[in-house]
Amino acid sequence: MIKGKKIYSLTKMECQRLIQAAKEVLQNTYPKPKEGYAVALLTDKGNIYVGVSYGSNTETLTMHSEATALAHAAIHGETKIVAITGPNCHICKQLIWESSLRSGIDTVIVHQEKGEIKQTPISKLMPYPWPAR
Repeated sequence: MIKGKKIYSLTKMECQRLIQAAKEVLQNTYPKPKEGYAVALLTDKGNIYVGVSYGSNTETLTMHSEATALAHAAIHGETKIVAITGPNCHICKQLIWESSLRSGIDTVIVHQEKGEIKQTPISKLMPYPWPAR
């Protein structure tokens, strides 16, 4: 955990709501529906924002679902991210890490492992973050 950062523990119902929201929005991946990635995040105000991958033929311009979800929340003036669904690629972990540093919240990654819902703080998934702790 990040010293001095706030960390939230979500209820099972909150985790399930996030996972379900991500599953539902998967149909909106671009350019091909259901052929990409989707996430949902929860802000400190209790709002859920979703994001989907937005593919580019050049690949380098492809936007990951975590980036679009974080941008979606920011568009609505919310940047204090309590939790986001995963698993996440290393690029997205870096983006979540930076968001966490700015907000003062050790964002929780909500993911399923062998059918069980897990909550892992981003700080645990970033053993050698940049910038350093």
